[in-house]
Parts: sequence; structure tokens; C-alpha cells
Amino acid sequence: IAARNDAQSRTVRSYRNDLLTESDWTQLADATADKTAWASYRQALRDVPSQAGFPHNITWPTTP
Repeated sequence: IAARNDAQSRTVRSYRNDLLTESDWTQLADATADKTAWASYRQALRDVPSQAGFPHNITWPTTP
């Protein structure tokens, strides 16, 4: 069970990291995005591993 949890944890973290990478552009100085909304979204992504259901029951934040 521990190995399965470790594998799931790696999978979830990898997906989370991909979402963070895809939203990096929103924090650039010349980005036209709502920086506050995107910063909140990005923080929620960073907080995913601290969710009670991690790594099997994840509530993903909504993209702004």
C-alpha cells in the first residue's frame, strides 16, 4: 500500500507541477491576466499536497 501511495503521490505532484508551469506566464510583468486570481490559483495548487485526501482524493482548484 505504501508503494502505491508513493506512486500516486508522485503522479499527483507531477500533474500539479505541470499546471504550475503552464500558468507561469500569468505572473510576468507584462501579462494581461488577473494576477491576483492567478496567484491564488497557483497557491491552491502548491497547497494540494496538504489536502486531507492527498494523494487519492484531490479537490483541484478552478482555473481563473
